[in-house]
Amino acid sequence: MVSPLRIELSQTTEGWCVEISSLSPCDAMMVLTREDMLENSTILSGSQTNNSFGQWVACVRGPVELGDANAIVHNVEDSDSPLKADLRMHSIVHSKDGESTQAHVREYDDALTLSATAIAKYTSSILGDTCSAPDLGLVDSVLDRTGLVSIRPIETEIFSTFVDVGISTNGPSSQADSVLIYDIHSDSWHGE
Repeated sequence: MVSPLRIELSQTTEGWCVEISSLSPCDAMMVLTREDMLENSTILSGSQTNNSFGQWVACVRGPVELGDANAIVHNVEDSDSPLKADLRMHSIVHSKDGESTQAHVREYDDALTLSATAIAKYTSSILGDTCSAPDLGLVDSVLDRTGLVSIRPIETEIFSTFVDVGISTNGPSSQADSVLIYDIHSDSWHGE
């Protein structure tokens, strides 16, 4: 049984916040840490048990000295906007109440990439086979409506050559008002 997928995107003063119901924090950080960034970045992680922030992992551009790392950890766990912890912080991902993953990113394309990866993971689960992620432009066109995407298995139809993924942009209890089509043979995505 495949679980429904919920993606919620909002703009913050430092960038973007994307909450996804189906990605683990580690999977999300793997999506965000591109190979070109790893040479010049530091990965930090922490765990705060006395607040709702929980376990987190962050990508900071450049080397980080021990004193700076301690300050970043302290600032992340005491802030309502974790990207404020350090100007060099590119992204931070944490488990939100153990039910979903929340990522704070500076670049809009990173938020779209996380969303596209979640949609591909959902569709791969439905098919039982790996599929590519939709283009960022397609994901942007759907998220641009309300900042919310809700995908339910009952509104996903599998045909011999394609998958019709029904998307609600009004919440999980609303009917699908948009659709993305995954072409199985060409491993590509199309809008309505």
